Amino acid sequence: MKRFTLKEIGQQLNLSPGTISKALNDSHEISAETKKLILDFTQKINYIPNFSAKSLKTGRSNTLAIIVPFISSSFFFDFYEDISHILSQTNYKLILLQTFNDEKKEKEALELCVQSNIEGVIISPVKNDSSLSLLFYMMEQVCPVIIFDRINHQLDTFKIGIQNNKVIYQATEEMIKNRRENIILLLCKDIGGNVSRIKGYKDALFNAGVPFKEENIIEISYSSPKDNIDDELESKISTLLNRPFAPNALLSTTDTLSLKVLHILNKLKVKIPDDMNLIGFSNTPFANSLNPSLTTITQPTQLMAEKSVELLLQMLKKKNKKNYFEFETYFLDCSIEHRKSTSSL
Repeated sequence: MKRFTLKEIGQQLNLSPGTISKALNDSHEISAETKKLILDFTQKINYIPNFSAKSLKTGRSNTLAIIVPFISSSFFFDFYEDISHILSQTNYKLILLQTFNDEKKEKEALELCVQSNIEGVIISPVKNDSSLSLLFYMMEQVCPVIIFDRINHQLDTFKIGIQNNKVIYQATEEMIKNRRENIILLLCKDIGGNVSRIKGYKDALFNAGVPFKEENIIEISYSSPKDNIDDELESKISTLLNRPFAPNALLSTTDTLSLKVLHILNKLKVKIPDDMNLIGFSNTPFANSLNPSLTTITQPTQLMAEKSVELLLQMLKKKNKKNYFEFETYFLDCSIEHRKSTSSL
C-alpha cells in the first residue's frame, strides 16, 4: 500500500499541507468539520505520520528509550511493561533496546538514541563505569538519563533501585535462623550490584558467627538468559556438594540463575528443601508453579517504574536548567515471598 505524504493528502482534499498537519494535531485553528474530513480520509488510507520528519522539523521526537541488559528477563520485561502502561497516559512514545550485558552494544544503543533525537533515557547499565563519557555527554547536551536497578554506576543523575546488601543480608539471616549455615551465594559475574550483595552476605555470616568460605561464592558469566550455562553451573555446584561438609542452602541473585539451579539440583538428586534450602531473586511469574514452589526476593518493579517515569518527566520539564536538580538515589524496599523451597530442619 502506498504511503501518503501530507502534501499528497492535501492535493486529494484540496487543502494545504499545513492545514492537514494542524488538523492531525487537533489544532484549535481548524474547524471541527475540516478535522472530520481529514481524519476520515487519513483513516481510509491508513495514514501513518512520519515522526522522523516531524522530529527534524520541531527538534522533538516525543520518544523515550528504555535500555536493559536483556528483555527475556522477567524483571526487565515487567519493568518495561509497567513503564509502557504509565506512558500510555501521556503523549510520549517508548522504544526498548537491549545490550545483552555487553558494553559495546550498550554504546551502540546510546548512540542510536542520540541519532534518533530521543528525549529521555532510562537505563540499567552493563557495569559501574560502562559508557560513562557518552552518558555524561548525553546528560549535558542531549537528554536526561535515569539509572535503575544497577545503581552503582558513576554517572551523577537520579537512580532508583534497591539496597542489595540489605536484602541479601535478610535472606542469608533467614537461612541461618533455619539452621542453614553453609550457604552458597550464586551471582551473575560482572554486574553492578554484586559488591553490595557479597557485602550483605558476608555481614550476615559474620554477625551470626558463621565462618565465611570463599568457595561458596559462585559467579557465572552470561550475556542472555538463553545462554547455555547449565554445564558450568552443574560442575561448580557438584564440586561443592562433594566436599566433606556439603552446603545446605543456596541464595541465587537473578531469576535466570534461580530457574536453572532448581533444575540442576533436581538432576543431582538434591532434595529441596530437606537437603538444600533455596531462595531466588526477582519474582519470576513461574515461582509458584515450580516443584517445589520457589521462595523469592521480590523487587518492587512497579514502584521502580513509576518513580523512574516521575523523575524523568520532571527532568524533561527543566532540561534547560542543568543545575536545577540535586540528584538522589532512591532505595525501594524488597520483600521475601516464602514458598516451599525453604523450611526449617
